[in-house]
Amino acid sequence: METFMKARKRLSVTSLMAVLSEYECGHYFEPQKGKLYNSFGYIDRGSVVFKTASETLCAGSGDVVFIPEGLKYCSIWTPDESIRFYSIHFGAGITDYPFWSKLTLQKIDCLSGNTGEELIKKVYDCCSYEDFSKQLEGYSLFYRLASLAVTGMKQASQGDMPENLKKAIAYIDANYGRIESVSEIAEHCFLSESRLYHLFRDCVNTTPVTYLNRVRILQATEMMKNPALSLEQIAASLNFNSEYSFRKTFRNVTGTTPSQFRKNRS
Repeated sequence: METFMKARKRLSVTSLMAVLSEYECGHYFEPQKGKLYNSFGYIDRGSVVFKTASETLCAGSGDVVFIPEGLKYCSIWTPDESIRFYSIHFGAGITDYPFWSKLTLQKIDCLSGNTGEELIKKVYDCCSYEDFSKQLEGYSLFYRLASLAVTGMKQASQGDMPENLKKAIAYIDANYGRIESVSEIAEHCFLSESRLYHLFRDCVNTTPVTYLNRVRILQATEMMKNPALSLEQIAASLNFNSEYSFRKTFRNVTGTTPSQFRKNRS
């Protein structure tokens, strides 16, 4: 069976890797011992069954799947079909979203079809360039992909979360532009700040402040598509204390400055 595989590493600061796998036809079986990264996969052509010790997942053309870090599985591709499979591999720290460690192998219905195809293929294309601006564009597109995936997978991932933590996350998601402090989040959930911090750290491996900033910066990347909005206006609308605070947080989250980000999108 003829095989073609291509991989390109992107910015080392983001630890992203994109892989395109193509097979002419035949029954392809690949045992996996558990990789040290999470993966989004888009099936452009072909049908596959992913099998683990406890579950079976069937997927086909147009589907986007999530494969968590460390999962032991095998993939069995349908005979007599050509295969074209895009994979985006990433470490959990690249986005610092919660949930990754709580997720299982699954299809992401909200990304199936044109939305997932466009984003994953564009990330792959950007990973093939050495040009810094293209790599920044790839990171921005991946961040969009991850945010959409998290939205689609939250319900599945939160089943075993404490109700107070679910309430805190929902409050942040809905009020990121108005929240003044962690104490406000804690009061909304009838928790002490200390208890809130412990819940975030123990259950989703992050802090309330880090999660809040990630949500704010994600929204900022969307707002920056509008050239009429200044950085000062964006910072104010997201309730940053100053433009300086916004710039500093943006760089901590994305690895680049707002000005560089906007310039490389123009």
